[in-house]
Amino acid sequence: MRNFSGFMKGMATGLVVGAAVTAITDPMSERERHKIAKKTEGIFKSIGSVIDTAVHMMR
Repeated sequence: MRNFSGFMKGMATGLVVGAAVTAITDPMSERERHKIAKKTEGIFKSIGSVIDTAVHMMR
């Protein structure tokens, strides 16, 4: 479980750093932001599902 915790911290850090770099380097219009927000919601649901399944498998 120790390695899994490190993995989760790494994923969270990568997500934050990636979002910050993207926001700084590529400013977008409101319409583009709305499109990405919709797509991102689905992606996070999928990631959450995969992580939830992995946690249940480790128990």
